[in-house]
Amino acid sequence: MDFTSTTALLAGPRGRGLCLELARITAPRRPGESYGSTVLPAPGLSRESEQVLRILAGIPDRPVFSGSDLHRSLARIVRQAVYWQPPDETAQLLTEAEPCRALLQVAAAVVRSPAAAWWSDPAAPVTHCVQWVQTSTVPGTPPPALDDAGPALARWRSGITAQESNTPFSTGWTGRWWSSPTLSGLVSSTPAVPGNGPAGLELVEDALGWTLARSYPVRPAPGARICEIRGPGDWQDLAVRYPLEVTRSRGSTWNLAVPQTGDWTWVIPDFTAVADEYDAVHLTVIGYLSTAGAVLAAGEAKTMLAGWGPGETWWLNDVLAPAGEPTNWQRASAPHTTPRPGSAADDPFAAGLDGVCWQVQARQ
Repeated sequence: MDFTSTTALLAGPRGRGLCLELARITAPRRPGESYGSTVLPAPGLSRESEQVLRILAGIPDRPVFSGSDLHRSLARIVRQAVYWQPPDETAQLLTEAEPCRALLQVAAAVVRSPAAAWWSDPAAPVTHCVQWVQTSTVPGTPPPALDDAGPALARWRSGITAQESNTPFSTGWTGRWWSSPTLSGLVSSTPAVPGNGPAGLELVEDALGWTLARSYPVRPAPGARICEIRGPGDWQDLAVRYPLEVTRSRGSTWNLAVPQTGDWTWVIPDFTAVADEYDAVHLTVIGYLSTAGAVLAAGEAKTMLAGWGPGETWWLNDVLAPAGEPTNWQRASAPHTTPRPGSAADDPFAAGLDGVCWQVQARQ
């Protein structure tokens, strides 16, 4: 994993939340336990904060986490992501120096873990488009359009223009919060999680409880130009070089993400312009953990990465080709079993998370 230090994992709210989720696995939580010497209680703490501080104080010097621990904790953090309300008490506590420092041993364990090695990988040579389907009659679901990027981008751009023109700026408006080119018809894809199915089955922000899905393996053309988002600086660079203002459509929502004084201008990358330089934009898992949900400077404006799953690639030009047969998936309750090495097709239960898993339903 290409960290310069474990602090990279603690740079963003999602990364700190992940480390706390992992700390819960190893830290004792007995009534009356000492807070330890590095994390001290303060007068007036809520029960929630006291519990978090006890967890932080109980982290062992050199924790070890399994691949299942890492994947389950990552999926929980992605599912818990919200951009339309202020940070909760725990998220605010983890921004303070001492609680954040207490998570360094957890971050170091993640860096050491072979199961997290793919978290900093660039876009995979074979990646998987996940589509949600409404009924068990999946043959009626059309495959992703691999030759429609130009019109889809144009629809996305005109949609942003309309939103900026027609949305009244109001602190009560929280209708739009994502900065990815979602709802555009553009194709997105995710890698296969080692020992599990495509990441896009579980690592989805604001998931709507889908129970049926189909994944299509695709391969980019040789020489495809892929922009890698490995951390906050990469996202800021895109937003500065290709700024698209979204203050009216996103600003009233994103202003809730952090206390502020005065008004901010909000921008995201204009992907119609990005497409002239790159064929796709890929967000590594580490890029997600260090960047998503953080309020970042973009020149004199602000920007935020939101609604973009860890490991997800958005394809801005028509450079994809089919790379195999699709696979049908069904979400089903089942006892959690540790995924074994192999592809999703080899293991009928992929990504068993909290007693829920995706099961290979059938091959088309």
